[in-house]
Amino acid sequence: MGGCLLAQGHCLVVLPLAHVCQYALQKFPFFWFIDFNNNFLTPAAEADHSDADCFLLVFLSHGKDDHVEAFDDEISIQHMTSLFREDKCRTLSGKPKIFILQACRGDKHDDPVTPCDAVDSELEVEEVVEEAAGVHMSPAWDDFIMCYSVAEGYYSHRNNRYGSWYIQDLCELLQKYGESLEFTELLTLVNRKVSMRSVDKCRDQDAIGKKQVPCFASMLTKKLYFRPKK
Repeated sequence: MGGCLLAQGHCLVVLPLAHVCQYALQKFPFFWFIDFNNNFLTPAAEADHSDADCFLLVFLSHGKDDHVEAFDDEISIQHMTSLFREDKCRTLSGKPKIFILQACRGDKHDDPVTPCDAVDSELEVEEVVEEAAGVHMSPAWDDFIMCYSVAEGYYSHRNNRYGSWYIQDLCELLQKYGESLEFTELLTLVNRKVSMRSVDKCRDQDAIGKKQVPCFASMLTKKLYFRPKK
């Protein structure tokens, strides 16, 4: 398989259970839909993931700065992800751990900017690969990828009828390109699609015309594809 991983694994969807319809429960029986409180992640972190190629957590809630909100507390994103480190969750060692966080990260609104012409420039990158002799030891934070609906410090927009911009566009592009594009390439398309949106209707008149751009931070060590296994 080399530098690619064709992933099938465990998915944990965290949101108020009152919002989960029976259709979703029937269509995605392999997803774990759970309500969120301060201890919701412990069973998932302690579970045996030996039969999975990857782990995906989708968290839909409110948030600010470096935390997301549960109904009984605020949860640090650092704490949430640390439970799945390779030295703590051994059955996920060497496997992608994907965290998709739909939540505000601040209260600032992103203003629209008119782009100016730019001259393309070539960037030469010298690749340095350092291999240690003997057994390969992985860092504890290997193979995490953090996918945020918005850049740090900014407000994450949603449509009252259709839901958040980010989740809408992520789902649409996953359905369209999920089996053909490498995951970080797909996330880049999501960034572009969301960035082309703007607020057109809002009770807060100051929000009209405001923008949003998602972001992701990848510690993946392989290319990641979601293709059906034969």
